[in-house]
This record gives sequence, structure tokens and C-alpha cells, in this order.
Amino acid sequence: MNPSAQLRREIAGRVARKLLVSGKAREVWLEGALACGFAHAASDIDLRGIVDGDLPVWESRVVDGVRVDLHATAPERTEELRYLLRSFDIRRDDLGSFRRVRASMHDLMCLRTALSYGSEGWRSVLDAGERQGYRRWAIADQAEVAASLAEDLTGLVEDGLAEPVHVVCRKLETCLTALECAAAGHPVLGEKWLPLLASASRSPSHAPIGTARAETWEWFRPVQQRVTRALLSCWPIDDLVQDPPDLAAPDAGWLPQRYTDGWFLRRGDVRLTVTGGQLLGWLSAVSTDGA
Repeated sequence: MNPSAQLRREIAGRVARKLLVSGKAREVWLEGALACGFAHAASDIDLRGIVDGDLPVWESRVVDGVRVDLHATAPERTEELRYLLRSFDIRRDDLGSFRRVRASMHDLMCLRTALSYGSEGWRSVLDAGERQGYRRWAIADQAEVAASLAEDLTGLVEDGLAEPVHVVCRKLETCLTALECAAAGHPVLGEKWLPLLASASRSPSHAPIGTARAETWEWFRPVQQRVTRALLSCWPIDDLVQDPPDLAAPDAGWLPQRYTDGWFLRRGDVRLTVTGGQLLGWLSAVSTDGA
């Protein structure tokens, strides 16, 4: 933890103690990057008070030159979020639960990072099972983002729109880093912290996405491999490798996704259900090293 983070942890502890002693909150949580040990010289402090009854409107304050943002939340809301982390339910014929979770991903990230202040200092709010629940949802969410970006990418490449292609490729690179951080068990923080999370998870470095062109899609294969391996880290497959589905071009923008009711390959609005063995066969087909 760098000096900026250490200073802000000390300030957060002092403010938390005052809120608890005064009875203004039943619990006080530290959230976000600072709870993970990351901060810079201009970072704010995010504290959340768990409050019974009517929620107060707290104003931000400056303590020792550092801004402290205070948020009040009812215990019922935190329990709603924890309930989401205790289940994983995404079905192709009913995406309602997935939409609800995706709309709450920022709140779930805050909860995943949350540290509660007590007599022994800061301790994690979530247990191991709930942290694993966040991991599943974060991987599924980033895989959905990757699929959406890949859909844009295929259309832009086919129309030869080079400059927009470069923009989408950069966004896809960020998404892949976030996906791999989630697969390693980290919360998906803001983009500026992703390199530090990737370094902490010892994620392998990857070359940027290659030159996108419609004549051949081999440049897209590393993207397919990274998405697939992140998903497999959470949902491993013990099936024997089978022949992949008959796709005219298996690397032309296809990406895997895993829902509660199984695996499928997706390209735009086309979703093709596959078995675990078929997915492994497809991964082999799009792996440049044949792995």
C-alpha cells in the first residue's frame, strides 16, 4: 500500500469511529479501490454507513485535506445485493435476473470490496461463498460486454471502417483485462486500476489485438481464447473433446458464453447451443498453437 493509500485508510478509520460512537450508523464500510489498497494523491475516500430507519443525507467533508464521501444505505438494500451473490441464474429464455444483476454491477462491486470497521480494524463484509458469487456474475457480465463489442467489430470490419475499428479494439482490450481480473477473483474496479489488478493476479501479458481485416479472422483468435479460458476458470469442463459445430468460419467473430442452462457460441444475435466437449473442440480449432 503506497503512502497515499495508507493516509486515506487512517482517515477512513477516524471518520468511521466517530460515526459508530455517535450512533449515526450501525456499521461503517470502506469501499472501492481504497478498500483494495489502491489510491493516488488525489483519491477521495468512499464510506458507507448502514443505517436503520430514515436515511440521512450526509454531505461530503474534507479531513486533513482529503475528501470523504459518505453514503447511507438501509440494511435491507445490502441484503438484497447479498441475495444476488448467493445465486447465479441466467437462462436463455428468461434474462430478467441477468438484467437486474447487470444494472446493479456497480453496487455489487462496492459490496465485493467493502470492509467493515470494528475494534480489530477493517474486515471483509462478504464471506468466501459471496465473493465467489460476485466472481461468477462479473465474469458473465464482462463476457456479455465482450460479445457486444465483438458484434460491433464484425460489422465495422466487414464495412472497412478502419478508425471505428481501432476504437472498438481498444475497448475490447480493456474488457478482456477486466474479464481476466474477474476470473482471477478480483473486483472489477475502474479502468485505471485494471493494470494493477492484472499484475496482482499474475495475468499473462498479451499483445494488442492484431490488425483487424475481413479477409481472414485469425487476428481474432486470441480474443476467443482469452474469453473462453476466463469462462473455463469459473466453469471447468470435464467432458472429452468432441468435434466442434460446423461453422463456415469458426473464428469470424464467434465468442462463447455460459448460462445456467449451458454453453453456447454467439455471433451477434445468433446463438448456437454446444456441449462442453464441442466447446473444447471449438477452442482447439481457434487456438493458434493448437492447444
